[in-house]
Amino acid sequence: MPPRLSLLTARSVPFRTRPTVPQKRFAPAPSLQHRAASDDATSKNQSPKTTPLHPQAKGPTMDQLPHVTEEAVAVDKAMGNTPPDVEQGTPVQEIWRWLTMSVVQILKRDKDAQDKAPRIMKQELQSESNSSNNKSPSGTRSFSTAARRNAAEMEMVSSLGGSGDHLVQFQDTRVVGLEYPDAGFGHKFGLPDLKPLGKAVNFKRRYDPVVEQVTRSLMRDGKLSRAQKNMQFILDALRTSSAPPTNKDLISPLPLQSLPLSPVAYLTAIIDSVAPLVKIRQQRGLLGGGASMPIPVPLRLRQRRRKAIQWILTAAEGRREDKLAERVAKELLGVAEGRSSAWEKRARIHKLAISARANVKIAASGRRTRTKAIRGK
Repeated sequence: MPPRLSLLTARSVPFRTRPTVPQKRFAPAPSLQHRAASDDATSKNQSPKTTPLHPQAKGPTMDQLPHVTEEAVAVDKAMGNTPPDVEQGTPVQEIWRWLTMSVVQILKRDKDAQDKAPRIMKQELQSESNSSNNKSPSGTRSFSTAARRNAAEMEMVSSLGGSGDHLVQFQDTRVVGLEYPDAGFGHKFGLPDLKPLGKAVNFKRRYDPVVEQVTRSLMRDGKLSRAQKNMQFILDALRTSSAPPTNKDLISPLPLQSLPLSPVAYLTAIIDSVAPLVKIRQQRGLLGGGASMPIPVPLRLRQRRRKAIQWILTAAEGRREDKLAERVAKELLGVAEGRSSAWEKRARIHKLAISARANVKIAASGRRTRTKAIRGK
C-alpha cells in the first residue's frame, strides 16, 4: 500500500505579509504606593535630624543593678541583721599589699636589686624609709625584745630580796596523782596490791586445755592452722545446736539447758563424761608360763581425755559427712545424746576392769616377791 504522503508532488505554502501599521501597546501606569507607617515626603525636610528623648528615658548604662556587696548590705539592713563592713579591703587587695611589703623587705637587703626594681617598688621603698625615719628616734628599735612581767611576778621577785632584773626561780614540778600522793614519779594512781594474788592467776596458755588437746588431735601433717579452723567450726556447731536431752551419763557442773551457751564447757562435759577411768594392761609371767593377766590401771586426767578423743575421732571416720569438722561435730552431739559407740567402749573397759580388779593385788604381791628375789641375789 503506497504512503499517504507523497514527497514528489508539489504543495502550496501559505505566505502572510507583515502589516505596515504598528500595533498599539499599552504600558502599565505607575501605581502610587502609600504606607501607613511611612513618613510624609513633604515634611521630611522639616523634621529635626535626631528624635528628642523623653525626660525620664534611661540609656543602656543607666539604672544598673547595685553591686553584690551593696545588695547584701541593703538586704541585711532590711532584715535587721548586721550588714558586712564594705570599707575593709578585699582578699585580693590584702594579698597585693602583703606581696608589696614582702618585696620591699627583700629590696632593703639587696642593694643591687634596688636599681633594677620597678618604679612603683622604688616609690614604696622610699615612702617606707621616710616614714620610719620620722617615727622612730635615733638609738631605739621599733620592736623591743624586753620580757614583759606582770605585777604578781614582780612582787614575788621583790619579796625574795632581788631586783626585777634577776631571773625567776621555778620550783621542781613532778607528775604526782591528786588522789594518791604516794603513787610515785610518773604515776597518777597507786600501784595495785599484789599480795592477795596467788600463783595460778596468770594464764600460761592462750586456749583452754581441752580445746588445745582436741585441736592437736585434729591436726594432720603438721597443719595447725587448718586444725584450728576445724576446731572453730566444731565450737560454732556446739553453740548453735539445741540443748541435749536428759542423759544421766552426761556430767556437767552447768545445767544441761545452758550448755550450748558455753561451747567450751559443753565440749569439756562431753569428753570428760565419755572418758574411761582405767585402762587394761596385759602382764605376763605372774601366773606362770606364757599366760598374760589383765590388770586395770588408773589413768590421769589428760590420759582419760586423750582416750575419749581417740574414740570420738574413730567413730567420726565412719560418718557420711564430707568435711572432717562436720563429722566430728555430729559425733560430739551424738555423744551428748547418748547414741555413740564411744559409750559402748567405755562400758566394755569398765566391765573388764571390774572383773579383773582382783588381779591388782596379785600383781602387787608378785612385784614385791620379784623385788625381794632380785635383792637377795
